[in-house]
Amino acid sequence: MSSDTTQYSPFRFVISRVMFIIFGILLAFAFLEIALRIIPVPSRFTLTQKLEELWEPDPELLLGLKPNQNSHISGHPEFSFTVQTNDDGLRDEPFEGTFDIAAIGDSFTFGFGVEMDESWPSRLEVISGKRVANLGWAGWNSHVYPITIRRYAIPLQTNLWIWAFFGNDLPESVGAESFLSSGETNYLEWAPEGAAAGNELPFPWSLRTFQLLAALINTELFLLPDSGDGVYDDGEMKMRYGLYAWETTDPAKQDVVRGWELTKAALLEALDLSAEHDASLVVVFIPNREHVYWPYLKSVMTDVGVAQLDDVERQLKDFCVEHGIYYINLLPPFQEKAVEGEMLYYPNDGHWNVAGHDFAATIISNYLNSVGLLHAE
Repeated sequence: MSSDTTQYSPFRFVISRVMFIIFGILLAFAFLEIALRIIPVPSRFTLTQKLEELWEPDPELLLGLKPNQNSHISGHPEFSFTVQTNDDGLRDEPFEGTFDIAAIGDSFTFGFGVEMDESWPSRLEVISGKRVANLGWAGWNSHVYPITIRRYAIPLQTNLWIWAFFGNDLPESVGAESFLSSGETNYLEWAPEGAAAGNELPFPWSLRTFQLLAALINTELFLLPDSGDGVYDDGEMKMRYGLYAWETTDPAKQDVVRGWELTKAALLEALDLSAEHDASLVVVFIPNREHVYWPYLKSVMTDVGVAQLDDVERQLKDFCVEHGIYYINLLPPFQEKAVEGEMLYYPNDGHWNVAGHDFAATIISNYLNSVGLLHAE
């Protein structure tokens, strides 16, 4: 009498169970990866990838936004917003007819983190009753603003050009100069750090699950770089702080020195263009978060002083006064609001929140009224 019963093997049993567990883990991982691509968890990876999908190279302005886009930007723990672009790839209504004012600047003018109608150019349009063209974008700087004026402000027949200056315009202008003198035409390919690197993240960073795990381990990865690595919290006011403002305006750095040369040359070029086209040039100094909230932060940022940041504003003002350029310093009124306990910036990101944009537009409108520029035909 024979038996077909298979002899029991502990080893085979263990192997089968291990394989079953591994398969289950991989299946769960796959489902999680799919879920995170449908509903991404906020992190710098998902945010930058979403933004970079909208980028396109520009041989004169370095980078721009693709025209006729409508994309909801999420990924930051503090905000989400929609980016709509017109035929020119700018965050505004279609450029039809003429405009009164051209708002020229970087991410603050573009309105990073807020909706289009909440940005200061849109708020200025409502407050002033003048038609304002938003010519701002996060990738631009002083060195390319005259190109922006030639390409957009002049054809739109604007007679008032508002040039918003932020401290990082200094080193970023040097980067723009290097690219424009290189003979290259595709900034996305030329940029040393890879301007589109977020779209080509190496494995395993390309996996959303890995990005989430990394961010959970290092919570700084939930925020964009340069958000600041310190946290101020006195029970009433809470915000991050960092050294970015000092690093990008350090007078001992050669790219800052060269940045000033490029910025001043660009301002003179814009001034000549304004005279040629019967327009008025107004420069607005945009202070960074640490500068505005220095009355609070000076107790914890003991390794640096505010004198360096004050000197940046002073240099810009002196240059504008010397050359007869209208000048608006947002620092004093913003600091007044700060000491009253009002938050005008996103506490973690460092860009203006809705209140910051609205307040800036009000200050700018009041100044323009006071010098008669809103009544000029």
